[in-house]
Amino acid sequence: MAQQDIISTLPDAILCHILSFLQTKHAVATTILSKRWKHLCHSVPVLCFDTTVTNQKEYIRFINFVYSVLLSRDPAFPINTFHLDFTYYEYELHYPMDTITKWVKFVAQRGLHYLDLHVNRRSSLDFTELPVTIINYKTLVVLKLHSFSMEETSSPVDLPSLKTLDLDEILCCS
Repeated sequence: MAQQDIISTLPDAILCHILSFLQTKHAVATTILSKRWKHLCHSVPVLCFDTTVTNQKEYIRFINFVYSVLLSRDPAFPINTFHLDFTYYEYELHYPMDTITKWVKFVAQRGLHYLDLHVNRRSSLDFTELPVTIINYKTLVVLKLHSFSMEETSSPVDLPSLKTLDLDEILCCS
């Protein structure tokens, strides 16, 4: 008696929901399963990146991977959640916040509701500077920030949809 492939009978929306519980690198890995799965990772509403890079080669590989995921997304599908836990060794790398700020702007334009950022410099006691633009994303419902510094600014905070703000190890500077 042949076994039936029950997973293949599920609708794409349910498969995308299941994939949203995986780190993005694992969701992307499912594209090799079949032709049907090839496009599913481009519609998953949750992007989760968690990495530590210790050298320039790993850094470039990670940056290229994130860009490829973002640029291959189907624009018809929103990005509800963006989670980034990125640890790097400062003495080896260029300052990554310009790139991370571009990623956050990109996902914010796609209906972002949940933003969780943790960018950690391993070789320095300094905190990573938070881009001021983050305090003006109108669709954010949850904002979690860990290990950032923020310069005093005259820019107003405009987060009309925000319900949860989680700040951990935030340094305010003047």
